[in-house]
Amino acid sequence: MIITNVNDGPKASYSLSGTKLTIGDVTIDLQERQETSERVIDICLDNQLKTMREGLGAWYVANVIIPPKQYELVLTGEKDADGKDIMAEQEMALDMSKVELRLWGLPAEFGQDETSSEQQEGVAE
Repeated sequence: MIITNVNDGPKASYSLSGTKLTIGDVTIDLQERQETSERVIDICLDNQLKTMREGLGAWYVANVIIPPKQYELVLTGEKDADGKDIMAEQEMALDMSKVELRLWGLPAEFGQDETSSEQQEGVAE
């Protein structure tokens, strides 16, 4: 997998198990999400900068770029009327070395719970 840091700052944690990529609390099966054209999946924070989710939001966390499906020709074991081998397209497994994970810096507010926010507000008063 290609890992790109888009900007400075702390990044979301991520892990990879086979073709399953987990970013924060969001898990994506890359093989299942692969299509015949390149696929881009955005992971963003919500408006409160607390929860990561798939789709657009208030703050980018990561972009996952999945390359298009690849196919190979394989023998079917059958012959046509002229005695020539018949070939068929077979989908190839996802090449994980071509998947790109672009990580964006997290905002300073991310990860602060409500108690610490209330404490900070109380200190500022």
